[in-house]
Amino acid sequence: MNWMHAFFGLGVAIGPLIMTAVLGAGLSWRWGYAVVAAAQLALATAFALTVRLWRAAPPDGGTLPPDPIAPQVVPGGPTVAAPARRRSVGATLRLPAVWLGGAAFAVYVAIEVSTGLWAFLLLTEGRGLAAAVAGLCVSGYWGSLFVGRVVQGVVAERLGTARVLRGSLLGMAGGAVLVALPAPGWVTVAGLLVVGFAAAPVFPLLTLTTAERVGRDHADRTIGLQIGAAGLGAALVPAAVGVLLARVSVAALGPTLVVLAVTLVALHAVGARRARPAS
Repeated sequence: MNWMHAFFGLGVAIGPLIMTAVLGAGLSWRWGYAVVAAAQLALATAFALTVRLWRAAPPDGGTLPPDPIAPQVVPGGPTVAAPARRRSVGATLRLPAVWLGGAAFAVYVAIEVSTGLWAFLLLTEGRGLAAAVAGLCVSGYWGSLFVGRVVQGVVAERLGTARVLRGSLLGMAGGAVLVALPAPGWVTVAGLLVVGFAAAPVFPLLTLTTAERVGRDHADRTIGLQIGAAGLGAALVPAAVGVLLARVSVAALGPTLVVLAVTLVALHAVGARRARPAS
């Protein structure tokens, strides 16, 4: 899961590089969007041409990997997990852990998107970096998200998701503090890299541990609600942060990220205490 999400970070890291190259060549910003549109068109064409392959069985004749929520039965042995039962929407929505999980997803994505969206403005207007350098630094932030997911995908298997999540959330808060400090530009850039690397495993691991928080019977519906909450967080909070920066100062980005990061730590801690048995 971490490795699959890692390539999201790789793709997002390429975006600022494309726009930086376009602006550096003296072209209109519209050319940057044209390049991305061409890549999206090529991707859609590739999907259309290979859609049947996505539904096919594994080429070696094997079986698809088991559903992590479905019951696992070993021949001659006990059932590892009881079958998930269908629960009503109302029963799911009455669980405090569902709302805490949705809020955590919204705040996490708000931090991730707000940092990537407004870091360029902070670095140029607030820290005095040149536009080309700031663009590379923003790509570095997204690149650290990619590297973090590649590395921590292995770490999570060895240390366990709970430890990695706690360390990642605290790391995000620490990186946000570095961004908030009225320090030279390199300190801010270091904070951005720390935030990106620390944030890397949070989204995939929160998704994987949904059943541990709400129980297996509610996990599938809760995952959908969490992804929806993440979309709201990505749409609403970065826009609100932009209004705040326009009315106050670009320097307000750092303290805002600190508040959001501390809120995320608190939501995860409370959600873990209110977790239901997975079976």
